Amino acid sequence: MIIVRRAGFADPEHIKNYCDKLSQGEKMYTPETDGINHINVYSKGKTELGRLLSNFAHTPFVCDDGRFESVEGYWYWLGNKDDRLRSVYGYNAKSLGRKLPRQKSLSEEEFKTKIKIAINKKIKQNNLMNVLAVSRLPFVHYYAWDGHVKDAGYRWIVDHITTLRKWLQEHGYPKY
Repeated sequence: MIIVRRAGFADPEHIKNYCDKLSQGEKMYTPETDGINHINVYSKGKTELGRLLSNFAHTPFVCDDGRFESVEGYWYWLGNKDDRLRSVYGYNAKSLGRKLPRQKSLSEEEFKTKIKIAINKKIKQNNLMNVLAVSRLPFVHYYAWDGHVKDAGYRWIVDHITTLRKWLQEHGYPKY
């Protein structure tokens, strides 16, 4: 259990509760098992790593397009280049981004490539490479509220983080 705790930053009580449920035959990805059998890449996830990997996280980075306080702000900035999006993170980034007019200037492939590079930069520039490399639990991305769980989509982001982790585990340094 120490490896699980270190890899996902789950607290011991959380792990104990999960073990109790496992002994009763329960096994699935839920908020209750976040940090025990998976890591939810979500701003309200149970693990510190999952929260830091979320696009909402206040994890400043610099990329070819300049400095941004979050990947979420960059996500919306790519759609309209409004510089107010450089300094926001969390729900504020999403809220502002949704209010602004969208100007499609990138193909879906170009957009995804820029977001993947931004994720790489944020991981490197916020000293998350080592903690990512030692994590072992599968990454998932779902929203949870009031007892409800909903797949968040954007599987390509989770796949990218998983691929980056595997690369770091095999090579020990970033590929970007």
